[in-house]
Amino acid sequence: MGAHLRRIDSPDEEQLAPPRAEAPKLHVAPIALPTPPRAPFPPQAAPTSAPSICTARIHAIEGDTVRLAIGSQIIDAAVDPSVHPAVLRGASERGERVLAERDERGAWLVLGALRTQPTPGIDAADAYTIEADKVTIRGRSEVSIVTEAAGLVVRALGEVETYADKIISRAEGVHKIVGRILRLN
Repeated sequence: MGAHLRRIDSPDEEQLAPPRAEAPKLHVAPIALPTPPRAPFPPQAAPTSAPSICTARIHAIEGDTVRLAIGSQIIDAAVDPSVHPAVLRGASERGERVLAERDERGAWLVLGALRTQPTPGIDAADAYTIEADKVTIRGRSEVSIVTEAAGLVVRALGEVETYADKIISRAEGVHKIVGRILRLN
């Protein structure tokens, strides 16, 4: 039961094989395949040659990192030291956009918020709420709080004037009026 081994690359084998007919040559045109679309701002993009700036919406604020929605991507960004945290919180609550920069290494930095709401003290609006632990209003010669029918004026020469059709003053405890002279009517 011995098997006979033959080398298939031996000269004897080449002579036994029938000669092959040469195949006709075909012309093949190159095919251009469509390139798949790329995400506009990949989270960890390759380094760019120059910084780029875009707008984004705040997705979340997590400590010193802000998660930004840029297009369909969610990326992490640091915050520039000049940006106050309250500015970012306000932009997040009002849905305002922020300005973000991607540096040469592909890292993102929030530069500020784009104001889309009126600012108290600068713009006129229907209503403002100022909320703080302490509010100080200073005027060199006068501070006025005025509506259409009433007002309160504090003057630098030591006067406080209130005027209205009806003035009500209430106290839960002692209501004390002190003055050297009290004049009624």
